[in-house]
Amino acid sequence: MIKRIDWIDIAKGLAIVLMVIGHTIPNNHFITLIFSFHMPLFIILSGFVYKLPKDKCDLLTRLKKYIKKILFPYLIILFICSIIIFYKNYDWNFLNFIKFFIKNLLWGNGTGYTFFGIDFVNIGPIWFLVTLFFSKIIFDLINYKFGYDDLKINIIIYCFLLLSGIEIGLSVWLPQNFDIVLVFLFYLYVGYLFKQYYDKIKINKTILFLVSFMIWGICLGFNLNIELVVRKYPFYILSVIESLCASYCIIELCKILCKTKFVKKTLMNIGKISIIILCVHSIECFLIDWKALPLNIYIVALFRTIVVVLISFLFYVIKKE
Repeated sequence: MIKRIDWIDIAKGLAIVLMVIGHTIPNNHFITLIFSFHMPLFIILSGFVYKLPKDKCDLLTRLKKYIKKILFPYLIILFICSIIIFYKNYDWNFLNFIKFFIKNLLWGNGTGYTFFGIDFVNIGPIWFLVTLFFSKIIFDLINYKFGYDDLKINIIIYCFLLLSGIEIGLSVWLPQNFDIVLVFLFYLYVGYLFKQYYDKIKINKTILFLVSFMIWGICLGFNLNIELVVRKYPFYILSVIESLCASYCIIELCKILCKTKFVKKTLMNIGKISIIILCVHSIECFLIDWKALPLNIYIVALFRTIVVVLISFLFYVIKKE
């Protein structure tokens, strides 16, 4: 049994809750705050717990794990979401639905887009899972085949992948989010580096936090954030730097939250089922128009978050039993 790290579960819990809230409230400064870190933070945390593949057998074992824990849930939720979208927008026809589902499967993006004259629909937040799936596989292959010990070479490689992903995404969006996959690889490596130099970072955490918080604050002052799903990279690499600084600040905050028993327990439990919450959220996005409710939008956001989390825990209990 792998020992879980408390602050990682807390960070996942906080990020997934903010994701649901961010998909509910209107675009404002709070949205800018949320989108300045929440998606990169997930990937960095995944990189932090990453271990280098040992051999080909280990690669195969990991692939089976990714299929079971990431790809399989993605396919199920994508199928359910496709049914809802098709039922709401088209006259029901089984053959046309199958074509529609295959089309969504080939696209896999969280935003509608026209790719070489073909119109694709938004498949919802579940896009994150298929992107993570391919990112983890490629990250494993890179580390197994070309795992350089030279830090400088690795930094150059992953920065090149990052810039390539941004440039491609600003020109054309690729199926299965392969342009975003390149950006994910960079964040995975940052998370992996963070773990390798964790002890040194702890020694200098005060100065690092102050510098990171200052950079994050300045960027927020200019209303900057990074939205991977729509390939929004304001001021180019500066938005990436902001996301790194913001993620580090949130990580340090989550370490402080570990000292608060109720908050720690609540966010840890939410963090442990973050993928289930993502799946439930992806379905209810197409079922309910929350913004149409005649209530204050922040009350709606709170209510929606509670409902999604409770349903997710119910699924978790059923799955566990």
